[in-house]
Amino acid sequence: MSPEPASYRGDDKLLFGIILGVLAFWLFAQTTLNIAPTMAADLNVATSVMNIAVSITALFSGIFIVVIGGLADRFGRVKILMWGFVFSIVGSVLVGIAPSGALATPLLMLGRICQGLSGAFIMPASLALIKTYWEGAARQRAISLWSMGSWGGSGFAALFDLSAQRLQRWHLTLGPAGSLVVRHPALQPLADPGQAIAPAR
Repeated sequence: MSPEPASYRGDDKLLFGIILGVLAFWLFAQTTLNIAPTMAADLNVATSVMNIAVSITALFSGIFIVVIGGLADRFGRVKILMWGFVFSIVGSVLVGIAPSGALATPLLMLGRICQGLSGAFIMPASLALIKTYWEGAARQRAISLWSMGSWGGSGFAALFDLSAQRLQRWHLTLGPAGSLVVRHPALQPLADPGQAIAPAR
């Protein structure tokens, strides 16, 4: 028996919010790669430690993305997506508040791990929601925009890095900015229990 079509239909406002959430992972994960030397100098950590911090995000995202995608199908894609936003906020804040000294390495590593987990939670769940709540030509358009927000995020990160380096305030850009991106009002339909959005199976 084929599943019943979802009663909720996505709109541009919700799509924009989902794309911002997807963009947050690519933006802040790639940003750390590009400004790693500056961060290492500011935090007074060894280059080898910084290299691990850069690569550990992609490592955790790649390890868990298939597993989390299966959990999303079982327990609900909306819940998994929201947890991904939580990991993104926590990870960005942890990296942003990392001080120079002994606490730099644990906070940096924990933040980067959270950012990697956010990608594993956000990417499969958000794409599955788009395939569920958009149909026909609207679905093709939504997937195209989703792809621009994901794979195009690495290109946008270069512009973001330039601004961070000029301002010399990468702490501020990774912390509050990461929180604001994924808490955009466009995501309210997902967070509001009153909305007719059921977990897609």
